[in-house]
Amino acid sequence: MRSASSEPLRLMQYAPLWGAPSLDPECTRVQAYLRFCGLLVGRDYVLEDCGPASTGELPVLAAEGVGLVSGGRIDACLCERGHDPDARLSAAQRAEAAAFAALVRHPLRLSLAYSWWAEAGNYSAVIRPAYAGSLPFPVGMYLPWIMRRRANSMLARQQSAEAEAAYAQGEEALRQLAARLGAARFFFGDAPSSLDAAVFAYGTAILRCPLPHDRLRACLQAHPTLVAFCERVSADFFGASAPLLPPPAAPVASKADEAAAARAALPAAQDGAASSRTPKQLRFKRRARDALLGAAGSALLYMLSTDLLGGGERADESDDEQ
Repeated sequence: MRSASSEPLRLMQYAPLWGAPSLDPECTRVQAYLRFCGLLVGRDYVLEDCGPASTGELPVLAAEGVGLVSGGRIDACLCERGHDPDARLSAAQRAEAAAFAALVRHPLRLSLAYSWWAEAGNYSAVIRPAYAGSLPFPVGMYLPWIMRRRANSMLARQQSAEAEAAYAQGEEALRQLAARLGAARFFFGDAPSSLDAAVFAYGTAILRCPLPHDRLRACLQAHPTLVAFCERVSADFFGASAPLLPPPAAPVASKADEAAAARAALPAAQDGAASSRTPKQLRFKRRARDALLGAAGSALLYMLSTDLLGGGERADESDDEQ
């Protein structure tokens, strides 16, 4: 419980979507963490649905006396304030929770990232419009492209850029998590832990996000105890469990796209008359466009970040003066 004089925590996140507490699984995880600690939205913390903060990533937690924290620092900040859903766990249980949480943070997260960002049909039909719609113009036109590039780069570094490798590790993680949960209500008894928050967040993202190519959702649905767990947490801690949206049809190529694809398939000798630019010229044009987009987007994000951080610093200075 916070003192009467302290300000409530402020969680900046991507807005809810598809029946999930947030478009982004990490935002959902922090929300679940807060609620598992008994904190109430509107009293102990407030939610702000917004675009990315200065780092280009969400969630971000604003706490009195600390400022803005993100990533793994959010959990540490909450623990320092006495909000720890793992406080009741033994040392052995904490070690086990960390081991299974690693399954969520690494293989399952990578598999979900491939499904969202590397699957061209999923990105075009669902993910890009979802993130673009949650951001102000013109950031919504540029940032999803940047996020996709980052995700694909991360997948390549983790040797998960191929579909089979990416999905296989996510499916194995789901199998192990389902086996550990069994028929229990939560992973460690009758009360939820930080592991429950992570599994719920990524499980509900897989379940709720309606993708044309939904291999991960099909795998999760093959583990009914995990599905029931996600639905139970949603109903008990978030007040509702909306029906799952059906996967949309894969994007249909337009006539212009089909014509371009057909022309690209022609031998170079036949295609030469249809195009006045050489491959080298086309590559130069594409790189120049990407460079301009990158410069414009970086400048815009810089202005947004300095405005956000400047506002926070001005607020801190005002508090110091008082």
